[in-house]
Amino acid sequence: MVAKKARDWRSGRREGRSRMVQMTHHLVVSEGKETEPRYFEGVRAALDAANGRKVSIVVKGTGKHTLDLLGFAVEHCRYAPETFDHVWLVFDKDDFPAADFDAMERKCAELSDGSRTFHALWSNPCFELWPLLHLRYTSAPMSAAECQRALSQAMSKGFGVDYRKNIDGLFDLIEENREEALARAARLDGHHDSLGNMRPSDRNPATRVGDIFEELGPYLG
Repeated sequence: MVAKKARDWRSGRREGRSRMVQMTHHLVVSEGKETEPRYFEGVRAALDAANGRKVSIVVKGTGKHTLDLLGFAVEHCRYAPETFDHVWLVFDKDDFPAADFDAMERKCAELSDGSRTFHALWSNPCFELWPLLHLRYTSAPMSAAECQRALSQAMSKGFGVDYRKNIDGLFDLIEENREEALARAARLDGHHDSLGNMRPSDRNPATRVGDIFEELGPYLG
């Protein structure tokens, strides 16, 4: 099942913006070692510029997949000098087993407690869907290669920039369209709900990457 995961961490944060004065610590652990870490390093830099020391983010690009990625995050939390309030796992469907991909939300919920919340920021088919939704909407099923080509075409048309896996400055380039991306991601959720596609592995295309901005968006302005 998908999209029915507990959202208690959201409602708790929304109860009072005064809690924003307290520093929160975030760990972002990505499957990819190029695009995703560079994007989230852009998020970290923007947060530092906007709010100084109100938010702390550590970004790790691992090359590990699904359940191995979760294991890496758990181990990092165990030995890291800081205590993380939120752990964000960024991973793709690609060609990995559907059972492992679908299990991540449940396992994140099982690991979450009152002191730390784990989040499954999955994308189907791949992370590039998230920046693509900043530029246009699509509900057409696609492979990772097709999604990357679509993003390259959209970025070339919109910004005169060719997309590549190790592109720098991706967050800054597309950030002004974040609200549109969030709306399009929600529209995709409604599309899949209407089709009865409830498992993450069935929801192509769809992405949960935007969930991180439920927590970090208020700090970015």
